[in-house]
Amino acid sequence: MKKLFKPFILLAPLVLAACGGGGGSGGDTQLQYSIKLNASKTSVPVNLNSALPGFVGDYYPYMSTLYVQANEGGSPIPDKADNAFGCNVTSGLDSGSLYYLDGKDEHTVEVDDGKGGKMKVPGSYRSITLGSNSGGASFHVISKDIAGDVVVVCSVTDPRDNKVYASSVTVKVGGGSTATPAGVTFAAKTNYLGARNNVNNIPNQVAVEVTVRNDANQPITNAGKPNLQVAIIPNGTSSGARLMANGQNSGGSMQVSTANGIGQFSVASGPATGALLLQLTVDRFDNDVSNGIQDAITQYAVIQVIDDIATSALAVDATQLTMNAISGEAFAQAVVATGGVAPYTWSATSTLPPGLTLSPSGLISGTPKVSKAADYNAVVTVKDANGVTATGTLVIKVTVPDAPVAFSINGCSSSAAKCPLPTQEVGSSYLYAFSATGDNVTWSLIGGPSWLTVSPTGVISSGRLLTCTEVGEYNFQVIAKNATSSVTREVRVTITDSTESCKAEEK
Repeated sequence: MKKLFKPFILLAPLVLAACGGGGGSGGDTQLQYSIKLNASKTSVPVNLNSALPGFVGDYYPYMSTLYVQANEGGSPIPDKADNAFGCNVTSGLDSGSLYYLDGKDEHTVEVDDGKGGKMKVPGSYRSITLGSNSGGASFHVISKDIAGDVVVVCSVTDPRDNKVYASSVTVKVGGGSTATPAGVTFAAKTNYLGARNNVNNIPNQVAVEVTVRNDANQPITNAGKPNLQVAIIPNGTSSGARLMANGQNSGGSMQVSTANGIGQFSVASGPATGALLLQLTVDRFDNDVSNGIQDAITQYAVIQVIDDIATSALAVDATQLTMNAISGEAFAQAVVATGGVAPYTWSATSTLPPGLTLSPSGLISGTPKVSKAADYNAVVTVKDANGVTATGTLVIKVTVPDAPVAFSINGCSSSAAKCPLPTQEVGSSYLYAFSATGDNVTWSLIGGPSWLTVSPTGVISSGRLLTCTEVGEYNFQVIAKNATSSVTREVRVTITDSTESCKAEEK
């Protein structure tokens, strides 16, 4: 019995091993392939300047290192010099690419160095292959200048049964709100138009693109509602000009919806020449201008309207060289050139009022900030397409608004209740002076007694001796105001007869 039993015990392991597939079958879960892909950073910033890193070892904020590991059962898969792993960007290629960064020539590309020579930089890929070392490998994702999610999938093939195993990871490029406008950019195929019915057949209509970007300088997401308002600012050139989009047209303003941050419309000129000024507005509050604009972000653009080409000498339009602005208030106005060959380029060779700038297109904009009213003279120069220049002296008259009125009445601590002014005895004249801060303050009384007047300096006076008919209590209002504000106070004046002289007269 013992001899028969021993062979049976020795045979059992052989039978079990045969049932397991000999170690080469995916049916043995202890020896099955598995793969795991991990990212050192699951979020990286947008690479606004499209900067490239050095090779492995450099710290680089726009890069996430990806690690892929495959096991056979609980042990690393066998080493393989190449093609152990295949990795691919399955989504988000506009936002990031794959890099080897191993310093090998076959993984670099030659580009201009900006100095007339060539240089090698790491090459970018959508798909790469990697060898395995102890079952693992690493590579890199580097962000581009467009926000989005970069999805990377790596796979490994079990050579025993050709079964493929895969793992994925997502690297988010950029963050924050994608639907919060932060800026508006204007672009047109030409920055000049011909006046309607011009004799030189200069096109009087141009297609325009406006890009709306968020805080990360990324195109805004589609709001599904109009999120860009375009308006023609009224001036001598705006008459007859039109905005056109989606089969509609308007001579004043229109609202359009952007797609991938791009709003498109057309501008057509009217019969007049000069500078056509456009106002572009988005709403930072909710990216929707159709429900009212609560937090406006505004940009201006200038399109010159001309009537002929090189039929007259280039000149600065002298009728457009005097402008009026108010300190602390937004300002936008354009200088105009005539003659020459459009397009024109403008510059200033002397200082504009603080807070105002002149753009190359001829737009003077900003918010002047001065403490005293003054006339500012600036020499402006215009250059046409042929390089011919002309100059003119621009005069910007900046006024300063009146300071707000602050009203005070001596002895009065509250503006809500009627303030008692000094009591006066019959037989004497009444005289009292109010005080107020602010510029150009004027004074008036509402409901005051007929015998009481107020001077331009805030002095109230009876102008004569008070008689017995004036004895009593008088409630009325005093108003101090200027161009900026108005302040009203309720006051009370009492005229007394303490000696009862008026009663004696009655007798």
